[in-house]
Amino acid sequence: MSKKDNSKLMMAAIVGAAAGALAGVLFAPESGKKSRKLIKKKANKLKGELSESMQDLASKGMESVNELKDSAENIITKKA
Repeated sequence: MSKKDNSKLMMAAIVGAAAGALAGVLFAPESGKKSRKLIKKKANKLKGELSESMQDLASKGMESVNELKDSAENIITKKA
């Protein structure tokens, strides 16, 4: 599985978990105040997880760019 596929899978898992958590809270037999508090708590947790995932994705993207750059430099050096 490629890095791109892994990133898509990770994002899909996060979105699916968030949707499931939100649906669970909305259909739970809690008061409106408790539900809003729980939604806020879960949204903040998701925000942190999403931020971490985006940082990981950016890091992996930079690694790929650097690998491509190194490969291109090696090819150019060999031709010279």
